Amino acid sequence: MNLGVILFILLFISSFSFADEQSSGDDTKIFQLEEITVSENEARQELETPNMTVIPPELLLQGIGSTVDSSLTRQPGIDVQRPQEVGAALDDESIKIRGFGSRRILVTIDGRTLNTSGTAGGYFIDWTTIPLNNIERVEVIKGVSDPRFNNILGGVINLVTRKPSATPVFEVQGLAASFDTYTTGIFHAWKPGKFEYSLSGGYSESNGYLRNGDYWLKNANVNVGYELPWEGKITGSLQYVNVKKGFIVPNRKSKNYDDSDYEEPVDNSFPASDGEIMYGGMGAYPEPGSWWKKEKYYINLGYEQNFSNSNLSLNYWWNHGDREAYNTRASLGRVFHKKFYDDRSFGFDAGYKLFLKKHTVSLGGDFKRLKDDGDRNYSDDYREPFRNGNYVNSRIVGFYLMDDYEISGNFIISPGLRYVSYDGNAGPAGEAEGIKEISMDGIAPSLKVTFNYDKNTLAYLSIARALRMPTPPEHYWHYSPDAGVNTSKLSFKKEDGIMIQGGLKSEFSSMTRIEVSPYYYIIEDYIQFDLINFVSYNISKAKLYGIELEVAQKLGKGFSAFVNYTYQKSKTEGDPFVNNFVSARDRDFDEIPGLPEHKINMGFQYKGKNKEKIAIYAKYVSEQKVVYNNNTLYDTELRVRTQDSFITADIEASYQLTKNLEIKGYIHNIFDRDYQERFGFPAAERNFGLGIKAVF
Repeated sequence: MNLGVILFILLFISSFSFADEQSSGDDTKIFQLEEITVSENEARQELETPNMTVIPPELLLQGIGSTVDSSLTRQPGIDVQRPQEVGAALDDESIKIRGFGSRRILVTIDGRTLNTSGTAGGYFIDWTTIPLNNIERVEVIKGVSDPRFNNILGGVINLVTRKPSATPVFEVQGLAASFDTYTTGIFHAWKPGKFEYSLSGGYSESNGYLRNGDYWLKNANVNVGYELPWEGKITGSLQYVNVKKGFIVPNRKSKNYDDSDYEEPVDNSFPASDGEIMYGGMGAYPEPGSWWKKEKYYINLGYEQNFSNSNLSLNYWWNHGDREAYNTRASLGRVFHKKFYDDRSFGFDAGYKLFLKKHTVSLGGDFKRLKDDGDRNYSDDYREPFRNGNYVNSRIVGFYLMDDYEISGNFIISPGLRYVSYDGNAGPAGEAEGIKEISMDGIAPSLKVTFNYDKNTLAYLSIARALRMPTPPEHYWHYSPDAGVNTSKLSFKKEDGIMIQGGLKSEFSSMTRIEVSPYYYIIEDYIQFDLINFVSYNISKAKLYGIELEVAQKLGKGFSAFVNYTYQKSKTEGDPFVNNFVSARDRDFDEIPGLPEHKINMGFQYKGKNKEKIAIYAKYVSEQKVVYNNNTLYDTELRVRTQDSFITADIEASYQLTKNLEIKGYIHNIFDRDYQERFGFPAAERNFGLGIKAVF
């Protein structure tokens, strides 16, 4: 699609406005289809972090998937590439920010870490275990160039929980949808005085639409806080998640992409699709009846203290997670059944912010201990009983210093500096496999310039050193003897380079909001983690660059519209994986796989005086190149394939039956298009759901 045509669409939509609706005032902003209230603190936060996008609850996607991955699908610069829309967004490629997967994304809840260590290859963010029933908004910071954040390049996804008020709130909601999908949730919060609390919980289940893709999720959350007489506040939270999912089983008569039987299903009850891989000594290829179950606890304790011109925050967090996995492998006449002591991580951080006349000085430090506790097998597992210890753990220490210096009333310069160190240690199981210990550190300077032309126009430019240390699974698989190719004798280096990004945000009296965000990253020794052949290694150089544009327009008479466009490209040099595994006819491949060059999201909404809403959405994703293994691990003749472009459309609606009762409904993939988010896994056919929400 011609770039000029796309830019014309973006500008054309902004030309519509109605004379009867003018400026929204000091405390409101247009975001996609909604007009949202912005507090003084949120306005200040936008100045401090201008590359942050805030997704309000009104725009959280309705659908069969009700976890955080679903809330990101219509945002520019973000690729959502799940094998299945419900219960199958747990690996490194499911969510990408500007081409970077979960190892380069930090996920937090109210600022505390959710990323975990995991056993060997189990580090990945499991997006399916992060429900949204107690979330007030989702904050996405793209392309981090801020010393307050650590060891990442892609971005930060921060989930902000709903805060109690003096008026007690009680909500109950439920949804019934296609594929025998059912979701229920409750929320209650109150702040009767200096003490505050919120309680939430939910249950979801679905049969899924791919073979063996069933799923259920239970979760519960407790948040408490107490305001002390000396302007201090103690907070605490407990999150519990229990999830079980069936591993998607291959459903093709032939694994070979070039065979005519490739598109023929083995089980006609489900579409032809590839299968997931069961990591960690589970027989790799799941068969019908295979599943894993994960149980996790997240605990956080915090303290905040306000002084006359400064603020101090202290946080301690602790994770505890276990995972049970079962693979029938009837074809081999054996059962794989293991328990993984996936997560025994903890950490703490401290931050201090000093407000002076023209300076806001931020300094702090953090410590993370990411580790697992090994694994064991159950009595029905075909192997001799075993209990392995920890595989790989890491100590990550960071310190930062930043100054937001207000040169004039609307011009801010923000120099920053961050020190980070990574100590990767092999546990008993890792030592038995010959995993080496590594230690790395470095200093990453950054500089950001923000120009606040007026209350409705903001521009920024930042430059930072792109410094990233490995994660535990990258460390493990680089040295592991089980990898598809022995990379242990190759050097293993930290990523280093430069990140340049900028942006312009502007709102006009015609109720038009425009945002433009270009970026350019060049990274030396880019760490590529390939899950097809279980290898982790350095690519000599990787470049990622692109631009994101969005226009949102309030049209008047209850109508609003938005359109966003993403252009992204990558270029690699010196990729040993391509030379080792990719077929000779495709060895000119020099990209990061799985990045569509063009993406467009559009939406049009009507909102009536009685809060009734109906919205129509459309999405276009261009074709992309992927490295494909024909569903066979350790394939040394990998081919570069083209994943087709697609266009989809959705309808979502809600109606306020009474003051306390609202009904919601949706139809996704209206035209029943055949397409894929992830190569080899067809997306859901036309599907629909109906829900109800009661507020007291």
